Amino acid sequence: GANLYWDAAALVTRATIYELTEDPENAKLFYKKGEAVYRQSMNGNYTKDFLDNILEQSLFYAKNNEAEKALSLAEETYNFMDKGDFKNTLQEFYHIVNLAQVHSLLKNYDEALKYSEEALKFTIISETEQESQTDIILCQFRKPQALLINTKAKYYLENKPSEKFLKALLAQLEEGISILNQRKKVISTHEDLSLLISENEELFNFAKKMRLEIYELNGDQEYLNKVISLHESGIYSRIRSRLNLRDNLTFQQIPEKVLTREKELKAKMVSSLQKSENSSLKSFFETTAQWEVFLDSIQTEFPKYYKMRYATIEEPLHDLQSNINENTTVIRYLFIEDSLYALIVSKTEKQFIPLNYNSVKNHIEGLSNQNTSVTQKSPLLFELYKALIQPLEDFIKTEKVVIIPDRELFNLSFEMLTPTPINSFGELSINSLLARYDISYNYSLLLLKDKNSILNLDKSFVAFAPGFSTKMKKDYQLAITDSVALDKTYLRLLPQPFSEELAKQYSKVFKGTLFINEKASKDIFTLEANEHKIIHIGTHAESNNISPELSRLIFAKKTYGDYDENSLYTFEIYNTNLTSNLAILTACETGKPTYQAGEGMISLAHAFNYAGSESILTSLWKIDEKSSSKIISLFYDKLAEGLDKDKALRLAKLEYLTTAEGRTISPQYWAGLVLIGNTSPIELNSSYPWWYWVGGGIVLLLLLFLIFRKSHLQR
Repeated sequence: GANLYWDAAALVTRATIYELTEDPENAKLFYKKGEAVYRQSMNGNYTKDFLDNILEQSLFYAKNNEAEKALSLAEETYNFMDKGDFKNTLQEFYHIVNLAQVHSLLKNYDEALKYSEEALKFTIISETEQESQTDIILCQFRKPQALLINTKAKYYLENKPSEKFLKALLAQLEEGISILNQRKKVISTHEDLSLLISENEELFNFAKKMRLEIYELNGDQEYLNKVISLHESGIYSRIRSRLNLRDNLTFQQIPEKVLTREKELKAKMVSSLQKSENSSLKSFFETTAQWEVFLDSIQTEFPKYYKMRYATIEEPLHDLQSNINENTTVIRYLFIEDSLYALIVSKTEKQFIPLNYNSVKNHIEGLSNQNTSVTQKSPLLFELYKALIQPLEDFIKTEKVVIIPDRELFNLSFEMLTPTPINSFGELSINSLLARYDISYNYSLLLLKDKNSILNLDKSFVAFAPGFSTKMKKDYQLAITDSVALDKTYLRLLPQPFSEELAKQYSKVFKGTLFINEKASKDIFTLEANEHKIIHIGTHAESNNISPELSRLIFAKKTYGDYDENSLYTFEIYNTNLTSNLAILTACETGKPTYQAGEGMISLAHAFNYAGSESILTSLWKIDEKSSSKIISLFYDKLAEGLDKDKALRLAKLEYLTTAEGRTISPQYWAGLVLIGNTSPIELNSSYPWWYWVGGGIVLLLLLFLIFRKSHLQR
């Protein structure tokens, strides 16, 4: 009995994991096993868990185009709801929407329209008024999915949609977006979060599609602007939703009493919608009113915090062009469903261009492997150039280019794309986007919308390099008396001698502060990193693709104390003061996006931006320590000359290419380092050793002698 029930739950959980990790064959196998055990344990009865499992399976089979099985499961629960104890309840509403969604996934749009209409007209009738009213609110929160299915069905059943027809559909979608905007404040579980993100993505994508089609019909720029603003706002909505789930999340410069009040109000709103003795619809409306007053005060007193967590779901971008510098072109890539577009904006240009992406959509994954063969990589680099850059180049009239990617494009270093095929990686110094433009990156157009003054900071440079030497690990191992508490993962971290040497060298050059080995701990970093022109971090890092807020930087272990947390997680960085002109994250995979469709780059680099770093130099993929240290060294030298950050990085890479040999000339070794954010130069007080200046003086005198001699001979 009970054992079989839990066995079924375990099998279904395993199936879900296979589904989420894109292994449909194993997912199908374990869904079948789970269903069989559930039916054996339930003996013809249904529980909420079993019904939810059938719902989940029906969607899985529909997505994998097994129509008969998908419809059989969805209709089974629909029919049970119509005559069982769940009649006229929130559960019945969920299963009506599910049947509509299954038909929609199978492209049975007549049936999808029929059942979505039924869902939208659904009325909850419960035994008690309180329960009924609470369920009505929860039903309203799930209404966006029904609106989306209904809109899609109408759209695909119409042969030639008119402008008036599309505007009516858009109004339905905007109603759904408005509900989502309300619902985000009462997210309390990962299930709620997953649902919200999924509905955000689908609803936002279809709303973008409708607005784009209206723009194509009437040429009204306002609809195009709304396509872009909805795309940008959707990214932030997903970031907020993930962060809002963390109870232990705090933000710098926000008083504790404000955060406490925030948590209290959220908890009251959630509890008032749960069926318990403490729940009350009156309480929900009262708390909602208090919440709105609270948000108004936050917006006034802490605008940066408000924008990060609660700002309206759409923000206009009318003044974008006026805030772009004369010498800069911005390229914003965005997906609408599976079609890729590029918005190209400069002081004088604004173009929206469809791109042919299908032919190259697997090329980025092909570039990411460790193979350094030019014959394999050359066609990929050239074809990606033709698809992503060539259609735009007539509108790029500046040397500086800011690229804002979307989805998997965050994994691509655009500098290595080539206008013509190459025969050797050495040709990239003259035949690549690196050779043509000063390229930097950003997360969102919203970050370019407002021009901010450059921070004027007194302290020049601070560096943190744990090194992870054998001695450090032995000292740590000896200090831990309880073997159970020993962090064996820490003992396996590779030493980083080049990162350590780089930190030592430039802390002298820039008259900065240096923390190496065991002194490069998490505690010291959070205390000492702030208010420097450059924060240099040479360490290991890990990306977490399931929970992006748990990506982390790894610092040195202390050899004293009972508890030593040496990981700085993304969610903690939001509460750390990292005010700087530039943060250098030479860790492995620091900038790597946690790819979720439509999400953009939720990463350590994004957290640094919120924490006060104007720009971040980071890595898109696993990088070679020696080659990256060489490039950063060259970058620092160019930066000390007063160059813009993007130009300094470009010239550093070009110089690296002239000296690299063997496989280290492959883009795998250098192209992953990218600059994100502000590109302005940094005023640095460098202190190069005496021999540097003497050597420079000798070279200068030699050049003057040669010029004089040539002039004399010409006479």
